[in-house]
Amino acid sequence: METAPTQEPARPSALEELASDPSSRGRFLKALGSTGAVGLFGAVLAACGGSKEPEKTPGGSNPNTGAGTGTDKYGPGDLGIVRYALTIEYLEDDFYEAANGSGQLKGRAAEFARTFGQHEKEHVKALEKAVADMGSEPPPRAEAQFPLDGPRKIIEFASGLESLGVAALLAQASRIQAKELLAAALSIHSVEARHVAALASLLGEDPAPQGPYAQPIQAGDVLSQLHRLTTGNAA
Repeated sequence: METAPTQEPARPSALEELASDPSSRGRFLKALGSTGAVGLFGAVLAACGGSKEPEKTPGGSNPNTGAGTGTDKYGPGDLGIVRYALTIEYLEDDFYEAANGSGQLKGRAAEFARTFGQHEKEHVKALEKAVADMGSEPPPRAEAQFPLDGPRKIIEFASGLESLGVAALLAQASRIQAKELLAAALSIHSVEARHVAALASLLGEDPAPQGPYAQPIQAGDVLSQLHRLTTGNAA
Protein backbone atom coordinates (compact mmCIF):
# COMPACT_ATOMS: atom_id res chain seq x y z
CA MET A 1 0.00 0.00 0.00
CA GLU A 2 1.44 3.31 -1.04
CA THR A 3 1.77 6.00 1.57
CA ALA A 4 0.75 9.52 0.70
CA PRO A 5 3.72 11.80 0.16
CA THR A 6 4.40 14.11 3.05
CA GLN A 7 4.23 17.79 2.26
CA GLU A 8 7.43 19.66 3.00
CA PRO A 9 6.77 22.37 5.58
CA ALA A 10 6.91 25.91 4.27
CA ARG A 11 10.15 27.72 4.93
CA PRO A 12 9.63 30.50 7.50
CA SER A 13 10.11 34.04 6.31
CA ALA A 14 13.06 36.11 7.48
CA LEU A 15 10.68 38.10 9.68
CA GLU A 16 9.42 34.93 11.39
CA GLU A 17 12.96 33.61 11.89
CA LEU A 18 14.07 36.86 13.50
CA ALA A 19 10.99 36.99 15.71
CA SER A 20 11.71 33.50 17.06
CA ASP A 21 15.50 33.83 17.43
CA PRO A 22 16.63 36.64 19.78
CA SER A 23 20.34 36.25 19.00
CA SER A 24 19.77 36.38 15.27
CA ARG A 25 17.40 39.33 15.74
CA GLY A 26 20.04 41.21 17.69
CA ARG A 27 22.63 40.77 14.95
CA PHE A 28 20.07 41.80 12.35
CA LEU A 29 19.09 45.00 14.17
CA LYS A 30 22.75 45.89 14.68
CA ALA A 31 23.39 45.38 10.97
CA LEU A 32 20.38 47.54 10.12
CA GLY A 33 22.25 50.32 11.88
CA SER A 34 19.35 52.65 12.68
CA THR A 35 18.66 54.23 16.06
CA GLY A 36 15.00 53.44 15.45
CA ALA A 37 15.62 49.90 14.23
CA VAL A 38 14.24 48.14 17.31
CA GLY A 39 11.03 50.16 17.26
CA LEU A 40 10.71 49.75 13.50
CA PHE A 41 11.12 45.97 13.69
CA GLY A 42 8.53 45.75 16.44
CA ALA A 43 6.07 47.92 14.55
CA VAL A 44 6.45 45.92 11.35
CA LEU A 45 6.07 42.63 13.24
CA ALA A 46 2.92 43.93 14.93
CA ALA A 47 1.46 45.28 11.69
CA CYS A 48 2.15 42.02 9.87
CA GLY A 49 0.55 40.04 12.66
CA GLY A 50 3.40 37.58 13.14
CA SER A 51 2.81 34.26 11.43
CA LYS A 52 -0.97 34.10 11.75
CA GLU A 53 -3.04 32.51 9.00
CA PRO A 54 -3.36 34.99 6.13
CA GLU A 55 -6.72 36.37 5.04
CA LYS A 56 -7.83 37.30 1.57
CA THR A 57 -7.96 41.03 0.93
CA PRO A 58 -10.78 42.75 -0.97
CA GLY A 59 -8.50 42.76 -4.02
CA GLY A 60 -8.10 38.99 -3.85
CA SER A 61 -4.40 39.05 -3.01
CA ASN A 62 -2.88 36.89 -0.33
CA PRO A 63 0.25 37.87 1.61
CA ASN A 64 1.79 34.52 2.43
CA THR A 65 1.27 32.12 -0.45
CA GLY A 66 3.28 31.68 -3.60
CA ALA A 67 0.45 32.15 -6.06
CA GLY A 68 -2.02 34.98 -6.39
CA THR A 69 -0.03 37.39 -4.28
CA GLY A 70 0.27 39.97 -7.03
CA THR A 71 4.08 39.83 -6.90
CA ASP A 72 4.26 36.45 -8.65
CA LYS A 73 3.75 38.24 -11.97
CA TYR A 74 7.18 39.80 -11.39
CA GLY A 75 8.91 36.54 -10.48
CA PRO A 76 9.02 33.85 -7.79
CA GLY A 77 9.65 34.56 -4.11
CA ASP A 78 12.07 37.32 -3.20
CA LEU A 79 12.78 38.14 -6.83
CA GLY A 80 9.14 38.91 -7.46
CA ILE A 81 8.99 41.09 -4.36
CA VAL A 82 12.08 43.08 -5.36
CA ARG A 83 10.90 43.63 -8.94
CA TYR A 84 7.45 44.64 -7.63
CA ALA A 85 9.03 47.11 -5.19
CA LEU A 86 11.20 48.46 -8.00
CA THR A 87 8.09 49.10 -10.10
CA ILE A 88 6.78 51.36 -7.34
CA GLU A 89 10.15 53.04 -6.83
CA TYR A 90 10.36 53.79 -10.56
CA LEU A 91 7.04 55.64 -10.35
CA GLU A 92 8.18 57.59 -7.30
CA ASP A 93 11.48 58.45 -8.97
CA ASP A 94 9.74 59.59 -12.17
CA PHE A 95 7.20 61.60 -10.20
CA TYR A 96 9.79 63.57 -8.24
CA GLU A 97 11.76 64.14 -11.44
CA ALA A 98 8.63 65.65 -13.00
CA ALA A 99 7.71 67.62 -9.88
CA ASN A 100 11.19 69.10 -9.54
CA GLY A 101 11.15 70.14 -13.18
CA SER A 102 7.67 71.65 -13.06
CA GLY A 103 8.71 74.99 -11.55
CA GLN A 104 5.62 74.80 -9.30
CA LEU A 105 7.32 74.16 -5.98
CA LYS A 106 8.96 76.78 -3.80
CA GLY A 107 10.56 76.96 -0.39
CA ARG A 108 10.24 73.95 1.88
CA ALA A 109 8.12 72.02 -0.61
CA ALA A 110 10.82 72.34 -3.25
CA GLU A 111 13.50 71.34 -0.73
CA PHE A 112 11.54 68.23 0.27
CA ALA A 113 10.92 67.25 -3.35
CA ARG A 114 14.61 67.54 -4.24
CA THR A 115 15.70 65.56 -1.18
CA PHE A 116 13.03 62.88 -1.52
CA GLY A 117 13.73 62.57 -5.23
CA GLN A 118 17.37 61.82 -4.48
CA HIS A 119 16.31 59.23 -1.91
CA GLU A 120 14.15 57.50 -4.52
CA LYS A 121 17.05 57.39 -6.97
CA GLU A 122 19.17 55.68 -4.33
CA HIS A 123 16.37 53.20 -3.62
CA VAL A 124 16.13 52.44 -7.34
CA LYS A 125 19.88 51.79 -7.54
CA ALA A 126 19.78 49.46 -4.54
CA LEU A 127 16.82 47.45 -5.85
CA GLU A 128 18.24 47.27 -9.38
CA LYS A 129 21.44 45.84 -7.90
CA ALA A 130 19.42 43.30 -5.91
CA VAL A 131 17.60 42.22 -9.07
CA ALA A 132 20.90 41.90 -10.95
CA ASP A 133 22.42 39.90 -8.08
CA MET A 134 19.51 37.48 -8.44
CA GLY A 135 20.37 37.03 -12.11
CA SER A 136 17.35 38.84 -13.47
CA GLU A 137 16.39 42.06 -15.25
CA PRO A 138 14.48 45.03 -13.80
CA PRO A 139 10.84 45.50 -14.81
CA PRO A 140 10.02 48.14 -17.44
CA ARG A 141 9.26 51.63 -16.22
CA ALA A 142 5.55 52.35 -16.51
CA GLU A 143 4.45 55.51 -18.28
CA ALA A 144 2.40 57.69 -15.98
CA GLN A 145 0.48 60.93 -15.84
CA PHE A 146 1.26 63.10 -12.83
CA PRO A 147 -0.78 66.09 -11.61
CA LEU A 148 1.59 69.05 -11.81
CA ASP A 149 -0.92 71.92 -11.92
CA GLY A 150 -0.18 73.65 -8.65
CA PRO A 151 1.95 73.00 -5.56
CA ARG A 152 -0.81 71.61 -3.36
CA LYS A 153 -1.87 69.02 -5.95
CA ILE A 154 1.76 67.97 -6.34
CA ILE A 155 2.24 67.55 -2.58
CA GLU A 156 -1.08 65.72 -2.20
CA PHE A 157 -0.12 63.32 -4.97
CA ALA A 158 3.32 62.81 -3.43
CA SER A 159 1.71 62.00 -0.10
CA GLY A 160 -0.68 59.48 -1.67
CA LEU A 161 2.03 57.80 -3.73
CA GLU A 162 4.49 57.59 -0.84
CA SER A 163 1.79 56.29 1.53
CA LEU A 164 0.92 53.56 -0.93
CA GLY A 165 4.58 52.61 -1.28
CA VAL A 166 4.99 52.37 2.49
CA ALA A 167 1.91 50.15 2.85
CA ALA A 168 3.08 47.99 -0.07
CA LEU A 169 6.48 47.31 1.51
CA LEU A 170 4.91 46.59 4.87
CA ALA A 171 2.66 43.94 3.32
CA GLN A 172 5.66 42.12 1.84
CA ALA A 173 7.81 42.02 4.99
CA SER A 174 6.33 38.74 6.23
CA ARG A 175 7.02 37.06 2.87
CA ILE A 176 10.70 37.97 2.45
CA GLN A 177 13.05 35.01 2.86
CA ALA A 178 16.51 36.63 2.79
CA LYS A 179 17.51 38.61 5.87
CA GLU A 180 19.66 40.99 3.79
CA LEU A 181 16.65 41.81 1.64
CA LEU A 182 14.45 42.27 4.69
CA ALA A 183 16.99 44.72 6.13
CA ALA A 184 16.95 46.72 2.90
CA ALA A 185 13.15 46.69 2.77
CA LEU A 186 12.81 47.89 6.37
CA SER A 187 15.38 50.63 5.78
CA ILE A 188 13.56 51.87 2.68
CA HIS A 189 10.21 51.58 4.47
CA SER A 190 11.49 53.71 7.35
CA VAL A 191 12.74 56.50 5.07
CA GLU A 192 9.58 56.57 2.99
CA ALA A 193 7.41 56.68 6.11
CA ARG A 194 9.35 59.79 7.12
CA HIS A 195 8.61 61.23 3.68
CA VAL A 196 4.90 60.71 4.33
CA ALA A 197 5.09 62.43 7.72
CA ALA A 198 6.99 65.40 6.27
CA LEU A 199 4.50 65.78 3.42
CA ALA A 200 1.63 65.62 5.91
CA SER A 201 3.20 68.52 7.81
CA LEU A 202 3.21 70.59 4.62
CA LEU A 203 -0.46 69.82 4.05
CA GLY A 204 -1.43 70.46 7.69
CA GLU A 205 -2.56 66.85 8.08
CA ASP A 206 -2.09 64.16 10.73
CA PRO A 207 1.36 62.58 10.16
CA ALA A 208 0.16 59.27 11.67
CA PRO A 209 -3.52 58.94 10.70
CA GLN A 210 -3.60 55.17 11.30
CA GLY A 211 -2.47 55.39 14.92
CA PRO A 212 0.37 53.34 16.45
CA TYR A 213 0.49 50.69 13.71
CA ALA A 214 0.43 51.25 9.96
CA GLN A 215 -1.84 49.13 7.80
CA PRO A 216 -0.34 46.99 4.99
CA ILE A 217 -1.87 46.90 1.52
CA GLN A 218 -1.46 43.76 -0.56
CA ALA A 219 0.05 43.82 -4.03
CA GLY A 220 -3.12 43.33 -6.05
CA ASP A 221 -4.74 46.31 -4.35
CA VAL A 222 -1.58 48.41 -4.62
CA LEU A 223 -1.29 47.85 -8.35
CA SER A 224 -4.96 48.72 -8.81
CA GLN A 225 -4.52 51.96 -6.87
CA LEU A 226 -1.33 52.83 -8.74
CA HIS A 227 -3.17 52.41 -12.03
CA ARG A 228 -5.89 54.85 -10.89
CA LEU A 229 -3.34 57.33 -9.52
CA THR A 230 -1.16 57.41 -12.59
CA THR A 231 -3.92 57.48 -15.20
CA GLY A 232 -5.74 60.39 -13.61
CA ASN A 233 -8.67 58.22 -12.58
CA ALA A 234 -8.19 58.39 -8.81
CA ALA A 235 -11.40 58.76 -6.87
